[in-house]
This record gives sequence, C-alpha cells and structure tokens, in this order.
Amino acid sequence: MKNTSPFLTIKQAAQQVNKSEQTIRRLVKQHVKTSHIQVEQTPKGDTYLISQTFLAQQYPAPTEQLPVISEPESGPTVAQLQQQLAERDQTIQQLQHRLLEQNDVLNALTSQVNSQRIGRIEELLLSQNEQLGELQKRLPEPAEVLQLPPAPAPGKKGLWQRLFGL
Repeated sequence: MKNTSPFLTIKQAAQQVNKSEQTIRRLVKQHVKTSHIQVEQTPKGDTYLISQTFLAQQYPAPTEQLPVISEPESGPTVAQLQQQLAERDQTIQQLQHRLLEQNDVLNALTSQVNSQRIGRIEELLLSQNEQLGELQKRLPEPAEVLQLPPAPAPGKKGLWQRLFGL
C-alpha cells in the first residue's frame, strides 16, 4: 500500500518538527527501505523525501500548553526594592569587615607561631653548639691524630715506583 500523503524534504521536515537536519537524516537512514521514505533523482544526486504522516508519528506535536504568566497585582515598589538593596549592601559590608578582622587575627597568630618556632630553632642550635664544643674538647690534639707513617728508605723503591718505573 503506497503512502499518498505529501512528502517533505529533509530541510522542510526538520523545520516542521523543530529538529536538526542531522536528526531527520538519521531517521531517514533507519527507514529508507520503507514506504515512508521516497528517493527522488536530481542532477545533484538523490534527494530523500519523508512522509508528513510518518514524521508526525515519530515526533508528535506537544499538546501541553505553557501556563500564562500574569503580573502580580501587588508587587514590591521601587522604593522597597531600593531599601532591600541598601540593606543587602550593608550586610555585605559588615561581612567583609568581619572577614578582614578574622584575617588580622590569623596573621597575628601566624606571626606568634613563627616566632615560637624561630625561638625553638635558636635554642636547638645553641644546644648543638654546646655539644660540639664539648666534643671538640674530648678530641685529641691535631698533631697527635696526624701521625704520618715513616718515609721509605731512600734506596728502597715503593710499590708504585716498582710497577711504573717512577
């Protein structure tokens, strides 16, 4: 049974159902062998036409209507809105002031902690210096530590002199 309803081009179909042409092309590709799609020969190549009835079945028109928006009868006046805006700005300024105060407190605490750390590091360095001093007192004199081995006899050659003929 041949479909006798009018056919649309892909562009016309896309506009009618408010979809992209690519979406309509995918639909045509899926149903190209059915009676819902016709192929028309043109000098530029094949043109695909899609049945309006089939298109309406695939993409039914929304029956739901949007609610009508009416303006409220008693809305805030400009003066009330300006008052609310001024109150909001004042609240923002108060919050900014509190943030700055908290930032100052944090900076003071950070400085205090850093000072304590520096003091502790200085104490540790002094303690280590004292320990080094005590260790140095316990060490023997440098002359005692550096006792050189006796030099070989003038007529006797050392190992390296014998190996390399020096």
